[in-house]
Amino acid sequence: MSDTQNQNALAVLDLDQLPSVQIGSDEDFNAIAKSSDFLGRLQLYTKGKAVNRGLVRPGHFGIPEGEEVMDLGDSINLLVLGRRPKALDMSDTEAVIAVYDVASDEFKRIQAASGERDSHCMYGPSFLVYEETSGRFLEFFCGTKSARAEAKKIFPFLPLTQAAIDAMATRGEDVGNLQPHGPLPMTLKSKLVEKGTFSWHVPVAVKCGQGLNKLPKSETIIREIQRFLTIPGSTATVVEDTNPARAR
Repeated sequence: MSDTQNQNALAVLDLDQLPSVQIGSDEDFNAIAKSSDFLGRLQLYTKGKAVNRGLVRPGHFGIPEGEEVMDLGDSINLLVLGRRPKALDMSDTEAVIAVYDVASDEFKRIQAASGERDSHCMYGPSFLVYEETSGRFLEFFCGTKSARAEAKKIFPFLPLTQAAIDAMATRGEDVGNLQPHGPLPMTLKSKLVEKGTFSWHVPVAVKCGQGLNKLPKSETIIREIQRFLTIPGSTATVVEDTNPARAR
């Protein structure tokens, strides 16, 4: 049968009448198809090699995957599930250092160095998010000055427990009519900032106008939160995978 005949045969076939073509859920297949157990990274691209090579457009969010980038566009819907402080020293690409203890001397060293030009050091809040389009759990690290400023607007979308509200009240903070809630849908957009001859894109967090269409199972969400908040090793400083994009 020729290719044309094959196409004609498919054209008259009622695909709605086909039986199920898989055993198991889409979530099961996504889980077992992962190339590694490292947490992926959500990144806002503005310039650099990936943009120059046409892998992702400037002002778009993307997920680096080896030599490729999954381009998610300039507006994405998320659930923000957890947060942790993070300082990252990438001055030695063969031994990238991450620190999660803000009181440690190493965290303070990286934080201070981040203000120096070409130090390859960053610090800020790191968020565990579930991104709707890719259906993946990802890390969104607000390690730049502009991202750290926007991070405060992401905090209200995190789950809020009664224990957290009580702790806020104990510290003398105004809790108003705060009520416990789960993660709230959030939209992350990009915005172009121009100052003189310089321009770059920054993330902007706003309320999502609708709920996410498809969510993972509750037990999967709980497991990912626990993994994200469990820092590996016996100290706050860990030498991550040599590719910082793959480090959890």
